[in-house]
Amino acid sequence: MRILIVDDDILICKNVKSKLLRIAGREKFECTMAHSVVDAKIAIRECEPDVLITDLNMPGISGLSLISYVKKNYEGIRIYVLSGYDDYDLVRRAFLNGARDYLLKPVDIQELQEKILPVKDSPGNGTKSISGNTLQFDTVLSYIEEHLSTNLTMEEAAASIAMSYHYFSRRFREYTGYTFPEYINRRRIERAKSYLCDPSVKISDIAYKVGYDSASTFSKAFSKYEGCSPADFRNKQKISMD
Repeated sequence: MRILIVDDDILICKNVKSKLLRIAGREKFECTMAHSVVDAKIAIRECEPDVLITDLNMPGISGLSLISYVKKNYEGIRIYVLSGYDDYDLVRRAFLNGARDYLLKPVDIQELQEKILPVKDSPGNGTKSISGNTLQFDTVLSYIEEHLSTNLTMEEAAASIAMSYHYFSRRFREYTGYTFPEYINRRRIERAKSYLCDPSVKISDIAYKVGYDSASTFSKAFSKYEGCSPADFRNKQKISMD
């Protein structure tokens, strides 16, 4: 089965891909990633996916536009949308445009298995391959998303799944590819990018919304990961929308 995952957040794409491969292995899934609607259209022409998993909230052209394009030109592709807790209206519009189902962020591995795998493949080896640790870390990633705006510590995250600090630290890096502080920073920056697309939200307010204790700390972190200041990023998004 060929699957295309589309999200401007690279971490989310990699996370969904790794979970799909853990469910059934590379012999069953050929996963391609794209980080914009333009790239997704190119990938669709090249890899002709059976399944499209796409975010709805992306800078520039939205995921809704991609869904409409696919339904018009590639009727056979099954479409699933990635959504946040507050995306109800967008999800409703996605269903009206032809989406088959939705996956709530952060994506749960059990939900992927139930919705993406064909029914005949759901029992058996895929289920057995899901370890207790995998499910624990899926839980902790959800916990992180819910507490991203707070002064979240690794001790608190480890405690949320009753795991020792040192064991959690080692396994978290194995699971995500990042240390805990780096993962937190990356998730905060990705969330900030969505806020920055709304010119009515002050940059100083965004800093606190995503968990930084000051605008200057936020600006330094944002520049480190994005190579530009929050203000410059906002201006670029405004230009691309004009």
